[in-house]
Amino acid sequence: MKIQGTHTFEAPRERVWRALLDPAVLARTLPGCEKLERVGENDYQGALNVQVGPVKGQFQGTLRLTDVQPLESYHMKLDGKGPAGFMNGEGYLRLTDAPNGTMLSYDIDSQVGGRVAAVGQRLLESSAKSITRQGLEGLAREIAVMGESESAAAPTAPVTPLPPPVQLTQTELAARVARDVARDLVPPERRPWVIGGGLLALAVVILLLVRACGA
Repeated sequence: MKIQGTHTFEAPRERVWRALLDPAVLARTLPGCEKLERVGENDYQGALNVQVGPVKGQFQGTLRLTDVQPLESYHMKLDGKGPAGFMNGEGYLRLTDAPNGTMLSYDIDSQVGGRVAAVGQRLLESSAKSITRQGLEGLAREIAVMGESESAAAPTAPVTPLPPPVQLTQTELAARVARDVARDLVPPERRPWVIGGGLLALAVVILLLVRACGA
C-alpha cells in the first residue's frame, strides 16, 4: 500500500523541520499515538492505537530516520507489531519552499498483515488517508502554536494567542476515520440511507440500554 501526497504549512521551513523531529510534537499530532520517545540520535520508540473497520489494537513500534538532509529531507523506516497484526513502512519526507510557506511531500510504501489486513485493501487505504490527513492537520496546528510562541518572545510583535492544540479521544478519532471512510467508499446517492440506518441503530441501542437500566 502506497501513501503519498503533499501538504503546505504556513510557516518557514526551519520551523516545520523542527516539528518533524520533535517526538513530543509528533506524539500529540499522530492520531492514536499513545507514546513516542527518542532512544537515539535518529531512533524513536512508541505505541500506537489503531482501529481499521472492526479491527482495533495497539502496536508497539520503532521509527528510524536515515539519510537525513537538514531542512530538506529524510528517509524513514517504521516497524510495528501487536496482537492485531503488523505494520511496516518506509519512504521519504521532503520539504520545499512554497509561495505561502513550506510544502511537505511524502511517499511511503507500507505493508500490513494479520487481522488488521483482513478488512480489505480499499478500507485500509481509505483509513490510512484519513489518519494521514488528521495527522497533518494536527501538525499544522502545532506549528502555528510554535510560531505564536516565537512571536510572543519578540516584544515588538503583538499577536493574538492561539488556542492549544486539541487532542482527540480514541472515540473521536474512530468516528472521524469512519466518516472519512464512508465518504470514500459509499456512493453520494446512498449516503443519506447509510446515515439514517446508523442513527436508527443508535436509537435501538439507547432504547435497550434504558430498558436494561430500568429493569
